[in-house]
Amino acid sequence: MPQQRCTGGEALALGALASGIHTASSYPGSPSSEVMEALIASSAGSHLQLSWASNERVALEVAIGASIAGRRALVCTKSVGLNVMLDPLMTLNLTPVRGGLVVILGDDPGGYGSQNDQDTRLIASMAEVPMLEPSTPAEAVVMIHDAFEQSEQFGLPVIVRETRSFAESSGLVEVPPLPSDPVNLGFERERWRFVPVPSNVVAKHRALHERLATFASWAEKSSYVKIIGEGDRAIIATGSALMKLRDVLGSSLPPGLRLVSLGVIHPLPEEALGQLMATVSEVLVLEETEPFVERQLKAIAHDHASGVRISGKLTGLLQPEGELFRWQITRALASWFPGFDWPEHFVPERESDERPPKRGYCSGCRYDEVLDLIDEVGRAIPSQPILVGDPGCLVTVAHRLDAKYAIGSAIAVAAGMAEAGVDEKVIALFGDSAFFHSALPALCHAVVRRSPILMVVLDNRSTLTSGDQPHPGTGRDAFGQTVPRLNLEQIASACGVENVRTVSLDDRSTLENVLRDAWLRQEPALVVVEILTPRDAQG
Repeated sequence: MPQQRCTGGEALALGALASGIHTASSYPGSPSSEVMEALIASSAGSHLQLSWASNERVALEVAIGASIAGRRALVCTKSVGLNVMLDPLMTLNLTPVRGGLVVILGDDPGGYGSQNDQDTRLIASMAEVPMLEPSTPAEAVVMIHDAFEQSEQFGLPVIVRETRSFAESSGLVEVPPLPSDPVNLGFERERWRFVPVPSNVVAKHRALHERLATFASWAEKSSYVKIIGEGDRAIIATGSALMKLRDVLGSSLPPGLRLVSLGVIHPLPEEALGQLMATVSEVLVLEETEPFVERQLKAIAHDHASGVRISGKLTGLLQPEGELFRWQITRALASWFPGFDWPEHFVPERESDERPPKRGYCSGCRYDEVLDLIDEVGRAIPSQPILVGDPGCLVTVAHRLDAKYAIGSAIAVAAGMAEAGVDEKVIALFGDSAFFHSALPALCHAVVRRSPILMVVLDNRSTLTSGDQPHPGTGRDAFGQTVPRLNLEQIASACGVENVRTVSLDDRSTLENVLRDAWLRQEPALVVVEILTPRDAQG
C-alpha cells in the first residue's frame, strides 16, 4: 500500500474513510475538530453526510439514527463534549447498534483549550462502552477500521481516544484503499431492539454485560497488547504516553526491561496483563491523566500476580494532573530503574517545547470592547455588574469575568444569582454558537422565572475559537454552502423575551443606549451584539 505522512487527527479521518462511513457529525472542539476538518477536506468526504451539529448530544443522536438505518457513523467530540452526550450514550449502550458507531474522543491533558483537566476514560468505564487508544498515526488508521468492525460484531458503540499530543503528532501511515460506496446494512425493523423501557432495561443491561464480555475476549487476543523485550521489569504505556516514552528511550530498549504497548483501555485484557505481571517483579505505568489503568492493574495483580510491585501516579512517581511531559518520564525512569544511564534529552527547562502552539483563531478579538462599553454604562448608572460568561471566545476576557463554567451555562448561573437576591445587576455573556448549543433551555427558564438579568450574545457568526466552524446561525454548512440562517433575535422573542435588540458593535452610541435600557429593566432582556470578524472584513 502507498504511504503518506499524516498527523494523528488526519490518520483517524483516513481510517474512518477506509471503513466505509456514511455519516460523521460533531460539535467543534479541540483536539477532535481536526478529524472532521480532514473528512470535509477529502474528496471522498463530499459524498458523505458530514455536519457540524448544534451540540454534542445532537451529534451523537444523528449518528444513532444513521446506525439504526444500517450505516456506519462517526462522532467526533472533545472531553467535555462527551459529558454533554452522556445521556443518550447511557441508553445507546443498551440497544445493540446495527451499523458500526464509533466516537472519537479528544482529551486535553493540561487543559490547553478546555475549562478542565478531565480524563474521560473514567466515563467510558461508567458508561460500559469499549475504549481503544492508538499510540501512533499508523496504528490509528488500522484501529479505527477495527473499531467499526467490532462495533458491528458485538453491537457496541466504541470510543477511540486521542489526546492533543497525539492529534499533533505525525508519522508515515499506509494508505488503505477507500471503498467506492459507504457500508449499507439497510434498516431492519426489530421490535424492542432500539426501545429501552423500564420493563426490559434490566434484561438489556444483562445483555450489555454479555456483549462486553465477548469484546473482552477479542481484546485478549487482539494486536493492541504488544510486548517487546525480556526482563524482570515492565513498562506498560498507553496512547501518547507510549509515543513520548519511545522518544525518551531512543532506538534501543535497556536490557532487563519489557515494554508493553496497551491500546485496549476498557475493558482491559485481564488475562494477558495478569500473565505478564506474574512473570515480572516491577511494573511502571505511563498514562495520561488519571491513574486509570494503574488502579485496574492493581486489582488484576491481586488475582493473578500478588507479588508484583506497580508504580506510577498512585505511588507519587508521576503526577496525576496535566500533560505528561518527556522530562517527567525521564526522571521517573531514573528513579524506578536505577543503574541505567538514561539520556537527558528532555529537561524541565525545555518543557515549553512540548506544549502545543497557540492557535491564532482569536487574534483581533473585539470582546474587550464590549466589556469596556458595559463598564462605561455601569459607571453612568452607577452600578458595578456581576459578569457571568461561557467558555469559548470569552476565554480572551476571562480575567474580567466573575464566573465561568460550561458552554451554555451563563444564563442559568446568572439567573440563579439574581433569584438569590444579589444587589448588583447580573449580566450573562455568551457567544452565538453557545446560544444554539445549550443556552436556549436556560433562556426559557429565565423568561418563566422573570429573572431580572441582562443577556448579551456576542455574535461573530462563527464557532471561532475552535477554527471558524459554522452553526445554525451562520448561514453556511460544513462545506461552505448556503443554508437557512436562524435568527437569534427572532428565536429569543419566540421564547418569550420581550426586550430583544440587535446592534452592531460599530454603532457604539446606539449600543450604549440599548445596553442601558436593558440594564434598568427588572425582567429578562437580551442584546445581540454583532461583531465584525476578520472573515467578515475580508468578505
